This record gives sequence, structure tokens and C-alpha cells, in this order.
Amino acid sequence: MNTSFWKALLLIAGLAGGSILSSAETANAAKMSCIQKYRLCNQRCAGASGRGDWTACINRTCNRQYDNCASSY
Repeated sequence: MNTSFWKALLLIAGLAGGSILSSAETANAAKMSCIQKYRLCNQRCAGASGRGDWTACINRTCNRQYDNCASSY
């Protein structure tokens, strides 16, 4: 068989594996409390911005997610 077949097969397997992992992360997120999700979001914002100001990320993303989560209860 040619190499393009194997590359396509690996690509499909990788995409399928990635979708399984993302659904597992979603299931784990559903088990977390709103404050746990908020803290993890803050950590992601801090990590993404490095030494910069991450409050804009928190205000734009984490605060909205927390408000939506808290209002769903």
C-alpha cells in the first residue's frame, strides 16, 4: 500500500482519538463545581499570558463562564 493511504489512516485515527479525549474532558468538567471551573480558567489565563496582565482574560472568559454556571443551578 502507498504512503498516502497510511498517512490518511493515521490522520483519521488521530482525529478519532482526539474526539474521544475531548469528550472525556467534557465529562470531567461536568463533575466540577463552578468555583473549580473558575479557578482552572484563571490558571489557564495566567499560563496563556505569561508575565502579562491576565485580568482581561479573566474578565472576558472566566467571569462569564462562572456567571453562566452559577445561574444554571
